[in-house]
Amino acid sequence: MVKWDNSVYNTLAYSVTDAARYLRIPAVTLRSWLKDRSHTTKNGQQAFEPLSQRPDPGLPQLSFTNLVEAHVLRIIRETHQVKLDKVRKALNYMSQ
Repeated sequence: MVKWDNSVYNTLAYSVTDAARYLRIPAVTLRSWLKDRSHTTKNGQQAFEPLSQRPDPGLPQLSFTNLVEAHVLRIIRETHQVKLDKVRKALNYMSQ
């Protein structure tokens, strides 16, 4: 059995621009998935955490793991028409 070193998958290797091109999504979309956001709702401002965490939040590059997460998110959004609020609820549930 091959044992994989997880650090390989979290090595910073891709710029947001390159990752967006590989995934065939707009770079602005990928950037929005990677940063904290706030959104005005009927109850006021609501803060949202990133949908994907960079291995080093202080650096702009993405890892292979980030690339896979973004690919899955793109498929969930485009193919299955799942709204981001549902994705966020699922991620929050899984993290608990």
